[in-house]
Amino acid sequence: MLPGLRKEWKGYGSANHLGESTIPTTDISTPITLDSVAQLLRNGSVKRALSALDDLLNRRKTDTDGWPQFKQFCAAHQLWELLQQDPLTFRASTKPRGYAGDAVMMDYVYGLGGAVEAESHATPLGRAIFRFTCERPASRAVRYRRMLIADLIDGIAADGVARVLAIASGHLREVELSGAVRERRLEEFVAFDQDAASLEVVSREYARLGVTAMQGSARQILSGKVELGCFNFVYAAGLFDYLTHPAARSLIARMFAMLRPGGRLLVPNFLPGVRDIGYMETFMDWHLIYRDHGMMRALAESLPAREIADCKLFNDPDDAIAFLLVSKAN
Repeated sequence: MLPGLRKEWKGYGSANHLGESTIPTTDISTPITLDSVAQLLRNGSVKRALSALDDLLNRRKTDTDGWPQFKQFCAAHQLWELLQQDPLTFRASTKPRGYAGDAVMMDYVYGLGGAVEAESHATPLGRAIFRFTCERPASRAVRYRRMLIADLIDGIAADGVARVLAIASGHLREVELSGAVRERRLEEFVAFDQDAASLEVVSREYARLGVTAMQGSARQILSGKVELGCFNFVYAAGLFDYLTHPAARSLIARMFAMLRPGGRLLVPNFLPGVRDIGYMETFMDWHLIYRDHGMMRALAESLPAREIADCKLFNDPDDAIAFLLVSKAN
């Protein structure tokens, strides 16, 4: 426990309270606190305990000024150590590659790479939490995003010989779901990422499928220091969740400029109402830039309207991620 936090949060009725409002339970006379969530976990009631933490999102919305300090309080609570037994939560909070949401963490959500090993090395409680977190809306949305990208790759390939560019590619796991990639029907597939460790995995596992790994950053694309050529499909699966509005507008303009006539670009971004946000920020120390539909449309305003054939905006089934899909005119 960090010094002074118990006294500081005493005004909420309990040093361990989630906030001014209690978490709804089947017994409204028994409010759930961080202490009681920890006890539920110890008793094996993982689903009830972690579902109760959805109320953290309400806390984030209603007390924006106190939210940063409350996150520190959560990090010092006994519940933190219990939740860190989950490989997904632990990977995000410890950031072995310097940032949360790295390619290894995405593998955990996909059930690929080191996911099986990480789960097998976890405690029984850690495995139970891991299974729960991997079925949360954010995790389901990430898997949907992977499937959607694979479908779009196959659709582009069906129209003829195509080049594809993945910006901030990670481990590029969507290629495993793409028949076009497996059958070598693409002209070229470029995986562009600043993380050398991620690109090493890409080269080792997908070079045989015609994938070219290229190291570089989004900043280099924006500054024009790297020339990648023109593509039929350009996407950035998780990058825009970390970009400020000016950087995001600039990058989508560069992505559009790299499209061949008739090409398409895809920009996914997490929505601000995802139930997992409170948990992600408090116990995973994972912070994203969330955008609603209005903000996503604003990104496309930087594109030349006369060159746009179509512009679609839609969500995954859980309404956790918004997808901006833009087609360039022929």
